[in-house]
Amino acid sequence: MKSYLAVLLGFYSVSTAFAAPLEIHKPWQNISDPLIMSASFVRKLSYLPLMATVRDDKKYWSSDYWPLKKGNINYRWNSSRPQGFNLKSPTKFEAERMNYGELSELAPSEKYDLFTGRYDYPLRKKVETQVSPDREIWEGICHGWAPAMVNHNEPTPKVVMNPHGIEVPFGSADIKALLSYYYAFDHPASANHQLGRRCYNEWWRWWDREDCKDDMNAGAFHIVLSNRVGLLGMSFMADIEHGKEVWNHVPYSYKSTVVNSDLPPARDAAAGTVKGIQLRTEVSYVFSPEKNSWEPVLGTSGQVLKKRVYEYILDLDADDNIIGGDWVSKARPDFLWLIKKTPAFEGTLSRLPELLDD
Repeated sequence: MKSYLAVLLGFYSVSTAFAAPLEIHKPWQNISDPLIMSASFVRKLSYLPLMATVRDDKKYWSSDYWPLKKGNINYRWNSSRPQGFNLKSPTKFEAERMNYGELSELAPSEKYDLFTGRYDYPLRKKVETQVSPDREIWEGICHGWAPAMVNHNEPTPKVVMNPHGIEVPFGSADIKALLSYYYAFDHPASANHQLGRRCYNEWWRWWDREDCKDDMNAGAFHIVLSNRVGLLGMSFMADIEHGKEVWNHVPYSYKSTVVNSDLPPARDAAAGTVKGIQLRTEVSYVFSPEKNSWEPVLGTSGQVLKKRVYEYILDLDADDNIIGGDWVSKARPDFLWLIKKTPAFEGTLSRLPELLDD
């Protein structure tokens, strides 16, 4: 799921996560300082929950990442013959004579254009300039889906009337597609708070590039996870794979188990470390379902969670504060990020709030 905004790329991967070099621990660098996300994070380990789940049961929904290779939100997912290219969208005359079932098979972009009375289909045409059957299968808009599900309730199906009396049906997946597209391309990236660098290298050459050698610090990761999910009941976005491709997911829950609670400070531990504690942390991330759904998926088998298991050592000072860390496992997230909820929808998708359940 490739983004066109610097680092926010990628979505769903089944590949193995490869690590940055094992010497990357010690104190965090400026790029991986938890202050980037919040100046009020608790760092005292004894105050941080070892397990937690997000608290909002209307958010954190599974969704497609709308691959560019399939046409992105031009994909007619609800059709008996799904397609995302060379669409012949209905004219006003044709749309007025289509029934509910026929209209429901159109692509999310086509439905939105019909809803706004635009029979020249500006949104569909814009998407056409961004997609190609030659794109990689992992390229899509998960960098829009991830913040959309963190900031908005799961949409429910709607039937809305356009300016000419045509009733346009939207399934839950249609509205998710439009919402994800807005966050991917129209929401200002200045709201982004990124912790850690993106590794631009191929996974099998992770040792060979500087941008893969100053990655996410284990101590910083645990502070963000246990504060955002553990104390606040909220979440954040994470690139969960290490390499050129970026796969954005959102943590739903975690469980940390103490492997060793009294390790001597490592030779290159953060200055002020009095002991280390080794944790094994299972993080459940929200993933994409196997197929799109007309109805909401929360509370059903269509809501997909998958685990990643991380093992790391936390550097603790004399006051039990986390001041650094060291990865033990090769699996680890590449970078973490936050984007605030959009204060208003502008541009082509300015009428999207009429379809939401917030």
